[in-house]
Amino acid sequence: MAKKEEKPATPPAPAKPSAPVKGAPGAKGAAKPGTPAEPAAEVKKEKVKKEKRPQKERPRSKKKHAKVQVWKLYEIKDGKAVRKRENCPRCGSGTFLASYRNRKYCGKCGYGQIMSEKK
Repeated sequence: MAKKEEKPATPPAPAKPSAPVKGAPGAKGAAKPGTPAEPAAEVKKEKVKKEKRPQKERPRSKKKHAKVQVWKLYEIKDGKAVRKRENCPRCGSGTFLASYRNRKYCGKCGYGQIMSEKK
């Protein structure tokens, strides 16, 4: 049988120096001569934080999406319905381009067309 090798005992770790006691000589906040050893209880001011409201409680716009006013998109001539606006070249008939000052835009596919300025 083989003998087990014994490891030498490690010395215990040195004790950490304790923090100096307030009012003790050599302490950072040592009391000055002629003042009491313990200062009066300090009043800590807490910062007032704004409470975050959950998403459901945050204010939202009260206006919902307006329904499309179809009667404004068509016009009746000679007993037939004629479209007033231009169709989207990507989406095809049935999807109109919204007209703004200098451009036309499709809200469905994002197609945009800039109109040239006439002077």
